[in-house]
Amino acid sequence: MNSTSIAIVSVALVAAGVLAELNLLRVFLREWQENQRQRSKRLSSESRGEAILRDGPSMERRLVAAFAIAPSIGASVAHAQGPASQPPQAATNSTVTTSTESPKAEPAGDPSQDDKSPLSLQLNLDVTNAYFFHGIRQQDHGLIVQPAARLNFNLLEEGDLKVDALVGTWNSFGPNGGSQTSDLVQYWYEADLLAGVVITQDKLSLTTTYTFLTSPSDAYQTVQELDFMLAFDDSALFGKLAIHPYALLGIETNAGGSDGDGTEPGTYLELGIAPGLSFDAGRTPVAITFPTSIGLSLHNYYENAAGDDDTFGFVQVGAKASIPLPVADRWGKWTLNAGISALFLGDTTSSFNGGDDTQLIGTIGAQVNF
Repeated sequence: MNSTSIAIVSVALVAAGVLAELNLLRVFLREWQENQRQRSKRLSSESRGEAILRDGPSMERRLVAAFAIAPSIGASVAHAQGPASQPPQAATNSTVTTSTESPKAEPAGDPSQDDKSPLSLQLNLDVTNAYFFHGIRQQDHGLIVQPAARLNFNLLEEGDLKVDALVGTWNSFGPNGGSQTSDLVQYWYEADLLAGVVITQDKLSLTTTYTFLTSPSDAYQTVQELDFMLAFDDSALFGKLAIHPYALLGIETNAGGSDGDGTEPGTYLELGIAPGLSFDAGRTPVAITFPTSIGLSLHNYYENAAGDDDTFGFVQVGAKASIPLPVADRWGKWTLNAGISALFLGDTTSSFNGGDDTQLIGTIGAQVNF
């Protein structure tokens, strides 16, 4: 088995293990919620002590079983991990989004109870020919595989106000310039861990995340970044002409920077829109968006070898098509995505790209929401 095959198999095993553990946790929490609801109903007709004595052992057995099985799955997958990674200099060009639907946690027939689970899980697996982070080249040859997972917790929902907490991971596997040579990590270019909060008020949302961008293959030094993204859903105002504008402010908080070792931590600004349309191809609904963005340095984000900061980083224009996959709802909502985009780079970012000021990027992948 060659190195590329090892990388593909390892990524698949890691993704399967993450899915198994998170899905097991989701099932356990749904059972726990249902148990609590049923117990509350019984408490109206019997004493609290009797209910606890009757329900306690059953709940304890489920808890022990869930956490006994999950570590064994995680351990077996961890030992099968192959080479892979992701960059801090150009971190995650691929954005993990949140499912707009919450999984059902309550049986039908009781309208007095809220049937939405506070948890939602999204998994992504993409394959691309190049990986750029904020316009900075990370990987651009060989097979690049990028698995990701994001778990959302609904903390508050009252009227138009909604507050969610999130945790996630994003990874990039493929050939890279890391110094590690063991089969376990030499192709693991980037591994990101992130956590944050999403506050939504009607059509306006603010997402605050803190991300650790690390490289298991030692292709770059760890970068830490605090991001604020403000987005507005203008579809109610403009209908089919909606452009879904957003602004992203990224602040590097540790000694390193995405523009290379030895540079100063910088501040990044991205402005973008994503107009789109939808139609039916036979019986299959198709959604097409046209994401467009510009990346700018507000302070020391695009430094050249002389330490000079270049304000303009890149402009990116593209098209992305999405179709739902015919998978039973009990396995989640699956979507197939394919996209192509063109990057037009500034002076500093083109120097990071070997002097080329344009780059064509194609991506295909799948997404599943629980």
